[in-house]
Amino acid sequence: MRSVELLRIRLPLAQPFRTASGTTTVKDALLVRVVTLDAEGWGECTAQANASYMPETIDSARLALRDELVPRLFAGSSLDPVRGHHAAKAALTGAVLDAQLRAEGRSLATYLRSSATQVDAGVAVGMREDLHELLAQITGYVADGYRSVKLKIAPGHDVDVVARVRAEIGTSVTLQVDANGSYTLDNDQLEELDAFELACIEQPLAPDALLEHARLATRLRTPIGLDETITSARVAQDAIDLAACRVVSIKSGLVGGLDEARRALEACRAAGVAARAGGMLETGVGRAALVALASLPGFTVPGDVSASNRYFAEDVTEPFELRAGRIAVPTGPGLGVTPRPDVLARCTIARERLDPGR
Repeated sequence: MRSVELLRIRLPLAQPFRTASGTTTVKDALLVRVVTLDAEGWGECTAQANASYMPETIDSARLALRDELVPRLFAGSSLDPVRGHHAAKAALTGAVLDAQLRAEGRSLATYLRSSATQVDAGVAVGMREDLHELLAQITGYVADGYRSVKLKIAPGHDVDVVARVRAEIGTSVTLQVDANGSYTLDNDQLEELDAFELACIEQPLAPDALLEHARLATRLRTPIGLDETITSARVAQDAIDLAACRVVSIKSGLVGGLDEARRALEACRAAGVAARAGGMLETGVGRAALVALASLPGFTVPGDVSASNRYFAEDVTEPFELRAGRIAVPTGPGLGVTPRPDVLARCTIARERLDPGR
C-alpha cells in the first residue's frame, strides 16, 4: 500500500430531499482513494454531515480513518478490533477491493458472484408541503420509467398523502413508505396504511426498538421493513428470528462493508425473507457499489437504485442512466467507474493524504 487519500466533496442536490430527520440540499461526502503498487481504488463513506440518520458523521469517519483504520491497513493488521465506524470501514475496504479488482481486471459484480446485467430501478421521494408539487414530482418519475416509489412519511404527513399518491399512480407501480423511525407504538396511523397495498413500511419505529417492531408486526398486514436497525448480518438474523420484519434493507455503509452486506443477504435468503438494497444519496462511486450489490439474487423488493440525475445535475463519475426502468450493472474492472478529475477539482473542499510511517 503506497498511500490513502481522503477527499471531502460537496455536490448540490437537484432538489431538496426532506425526511423525518431533516432536509438535505447539498450532498457532503467523503471519498477514499487507495493507491497500491498496481492500481488505485475508490470508496465512498456514506456517513452524513450530521448524526440525525446514523451515529457516524463525515467528521467522525475521517478521524476514525486517519487515526485507527488507515494505520492498521498500513501495518497489515485486521480492522475487526475497531468497534463501530461501519461507514468508515466500508469506504476503506471498498477502496482496497476496488484497487485489487482493477489490478486483476475483474468487475465488482463478478467478485460478488452476480451474473445480472441490469437491476430494477427505484426512486425515493422526500416530503413536500405542497401536495400538488409532490404528485407532479412522482408522476414525473413514473413517466421517466421508475416502477417503484418509496415515499418518505412522518406523523402528520402520512395517511392522506399516501392515499393521494396511490390514487395518482395506481396499483401497477410498487409503493413503499419510509418513516425513518419517527413513529411509536401508540401511532394508529400505521395501521391505517394497510389500506394502500404497500410493499413495506420501512423503519416505522426507532432503530434500537427491535422488540417493539416485533409487537407492531402482529398488528399490521403490511410488511415491516427494517433499515437503520440493520447494522450487521447478526442483527439482520435477530430481526428475522424475532419476526420483527418481513423485509430487510441492506446498506453496506451501515453494516460495515460489502462482504458483511452479502452475509446479511444470505441470512435473508436462508430464511425466505425479502431484502432490498438501500441507498444513501450516493455519488457515482457509492452508486456503482450499490448497483453491483443490488444485482445479487435475493433482493426481491425494489431498492434505492436511481439514476444519477435523480440527485445531481453533474455526478463525480460518468452518470448512471435509467433505461426502461432499469440501471445497467457496471462491467469494467472494479467499480467500473472512476471519478472525473475535472468534477473532483470543482467539488472537493478538503483533501488529506496519508502515507505509511506518518
